Amino acid sequence: MINKQWEWKTPQINVLLEQANLELGRLGSYSELVPNIDLYIKMHLQVEANKSNRIEGTQTTIEEELMPLRDLDPEKRDDAREVHNYIRALKHGVDRIMQDDFPLSSRLIREIHNELMQGVRGEHKTPGEYRTSQNWIGGSMPSNASYVPPSHNHIPDLISDLEKFIHNDTIYVPALIRIAMIHYQFESIHPFLDGNGRTGRIIIPLFLLNSGILKKPCFYISDYFEIHRTEYYDALNRVRLNHDMIGWILFFLKASVETAKSARIKFGMAVTLVDEYNRLIPQIGGSAENVQAIFDAFYNNPIQNAVVLSESNSISKQTVSRILTAMHEKGILDEITGYSRNRIYAMKKYLDVFRV
Repeated sequence: MINKQWEWKTPQINVLLEQANLELGRLGSYSELVPNIDLYIKMHLQVEANKSNRIEGTQTTIEEELMPLRDLDPEKRDDAREVHNYIRALKHGVDRIMQDDFPLSSRLIREIHNELMQGVRGEHKTPGEYRTSQNWIGGSMPSNASYVPPSHNHIPDLISDLEKFIHNDTIYVPALIRIAMIHYQFESIHPFLDGNGRTGRIIIPLFLLNSGILKKPCFYISDYFEIHRTEYYDALNRVRLNHDMIGWILFFLKASVETAKSARIKFGMAVTLVDEYNRLIPQIGGSAENVQAIFDAFYNNPIQNAVVLSESNSISKQTVSRILTAMHEKGILDEITGYSRNRIYAMKKYLDVFRV
């Protein structure tokens, strides 16, 4: 149970907490000032989905995940579907909080899990419902597992306690400390038969939105967790084995500092690159409106082909093909198939901004 007042005597936490709040404040201010930030956030979210699912073992690249499923090798499609579901689940949570003014709660967590598990591996493991049997992490059975979560009989009380902690305004626990503890507790409860890691990582940006720390969904921490995967799991396990909550909080705050700083830098790089491309639009030739529409389509999804662009923008395929050829000649696009027909183009410089 975590719904209580928490205190610490570790000065390093105070320093890191100050740094994390400062970086989050800078990110929040920047995200509210940048034109078209929602487009950039979409690509930032795409990288988050890729990294969060890679922690769970998926192997698809961001380019593959941006392509239509029919164009992927069959063995890659399941991985891509899981990434698509992650994006859909996160967007669902964001919409519920920002548009419906719905609180981060047990009900919303179950809704997110339901979206996450539709039509993918684990879809028969009661999507959107807390488990009614024992599960475990690692090993072939509880006796040789690396971690055995609490019995399913305790889940209602544990989730209720977690939900109260999320919204308890009678205790004085800073928001970033609180979400660090929420993430740890959710992962330790492991309330679903599958998809707990991804659901737990989705909860982090939703909490920051729900608590008003950020006004835009622009903070995604899975990239840091994926890069420091061993340290991430070790920090969680040390709480379970040695009650080292301080160590976990220090890791989480450091991750928050680096994540917020990295996001602000990426958005700045995206703005600079888009400004550079805007100056090239008159050199492409033809209708500026059509050219701008094609550029905007690539900002929305950096992997495109002429047929989809023609249909989605109501521009003739001949015109689209001419624009794509000109953009390719200017070095704005790369052709990634090597085919003479049915070509697929990638705005790689733009994509690279978000995955560095």
